[in-house]
Amino acid sequence: PELPQNAVFTKEEINWNGYVRGHLVASYDRVYSKDANEQTFYYSNISPMISRFNTGLWSDLEGLVQGWGRNSGFCDTLYVVKGGTIREGEYTQDGTCITVPKHYFMAILCRYSNKYKAVGMMFEHKSYLPGTVSDYAMTIDELEEKTGIDFFCNLPDKLENAVEGLYEKSHWRGLN
Repeated sequence: PELPQNAVFTKEEINWNGYVRGHLVASYDRVYSKDANEQTFYYSNISPMISRFNTGLWSDLEGLVQGWGRNSGFCDTLYVVKGGTIREGEYTQDGTCITVPKHYFMAILCRYSNKYKAVGMMFEHKSYLPGTVSDYAMTIDELEEKTGIDFFCNLPDKLENAVEGLYEKSHWRGLN
């Protein structure tokens, strides 16, 4: 489907105190309805991002996740948690009062035929030379340690402990 016309950033939006207005839930993830897509432009879904970060590795990872989510042979359900680190020492202030995360992360849980697998990703918020998203992959346990967030805590403990402690690169198309 085509993105709605309002999905294109204006010149004013691109230079938002030196950052672009990066989406946490990507606009393209909500093209199934005009209302759902417009909600991705709310400030509650926007985070200040360096342009080359937003259009580089972060965008590459979003593309992989979108592919996984749209492939019924890969997963039945895909849970994705995205965010930036803003706890003490994990953010900067840009000189105006905008808090800019030092790192951005994704925690991804895939269910397919009642089997689960998970992967965590964490990037320092900076401009990158072209690289490989898989260089930043880790277990959910490692991501939890780095962020202080307990992802997927609603899973039964036995399943949560097993799936969050294991990451197999070969189980994730595009990461190997």
